[in-house]
Amino acid sequence: MKRRNLLGIIAAASVGSAAMEPLARLLDGFEGRGLSRVGLAEVQAVEAAADLYTRMDLAHGGGMAAAMARGSLEWAIELLDKPMSQPIRERLSSAIGLLADRFGWAIYDAGDISTATRVLTLALDNSAHGGDRDLRAHVMLDLSTVTTDSGRPAEGVEILRMALGDERISSAERANLHAVAARHCAAAHDRQAGLRHVDLAEEALSKPQQAAAPEWAQRITVSPGHHDSALGLALFALDEDTRAYERLSSALSRLDTGRTRTGLRCRTRLAVLNMRAGDLENSEREARRAVKDAIGVRSRRVSSDLTMMIESARSHGMGQLADELARSLAESAA
Repeated sequence: MKRRNLLGIIAAASVGSAAMEPLARLLDGFEGRGLSRVGLAEVQAVEAAADLYTRMDLAHGGGMAAAMARGSLEWAIELLDKPMSQPIRERLSSAIGLLADRFGWAIYDAGDISTATRVLTLALDNSAHGGDRDLRAHVMLDLSTVTTDSGRPAEGVEILRMALGDERISSAERANLHAVAARHCAAAHDRQAGLRHVDLAEEALSKPQQAAAPEWAQRITVSPGHHDSALGLALFALDEDTRAYERLSSALSRLDTGRTRTGLRCRTRLAVLNMRAGDLENSEREARRAVKDAIGVRSRRVSSDLTMMIESARSHGMGQLADELARSLAESAA
């Protein structure tokens, strides 16, 4: 996807108006058979698939989830050509949007940014036709992160501004958007804007939250410790070490056991913060725990975080620990 067209395509997809032909080619035109009309059972099957891949991705990283999700997404997209009632179509659109978002995020986490961008745009276009406004915003958040990690953080912030323009999203998702925007601002070297987004995230968290969030949000956005982790990552990137330490520590104490990757992202940064503070004992403990917990996790971002942590150990005169960690990682990968 050419850079000059990306923001325009995302803007179109955010209102359900993206040109779908080039995106549909990504899935090779799978053709299903034997189904004359789509009903609740088919929608629930797509929702169940999305839930499965979400849990796999959060626990083990993108590679495994991506390998298994494609067939389900192909089948789900084929359903859109079948007759169905309007309420079923809206619910199916949201289910496809969620499944495609999880698939695209898994592809991104496995390291394929170009394909991830196209799949996430497909997710956005479908979610825009559904009734879940938080899901639409969350897909845009994922697209913004892929864009920022592609070296275009200002565009990543712009995508989040589009998402934040929807007054219908919940305060929990709004807090999430601002926290990630703060991290993107740090990448764009705009510290003051980043700190403003942190303040806006905390303000959103102070407001009453949704009584009954959808299942996907309960696993991600409103799950215990999620906002602490998002804000901790942002504050770390903004060099707000004390506040970052508080948020990251709180996140690790509250995250569900299935949030392995998020926990690793927090723990590697806590190790670095301890190194900066000269706390040898705690930095060694956190770093060794991070390497141990990373066994079996297939994630490009976690691998990058671990490398960052090891390099930080070397730069803080902890060469022996850095060598030990590097050996442990090599042995676990063998």
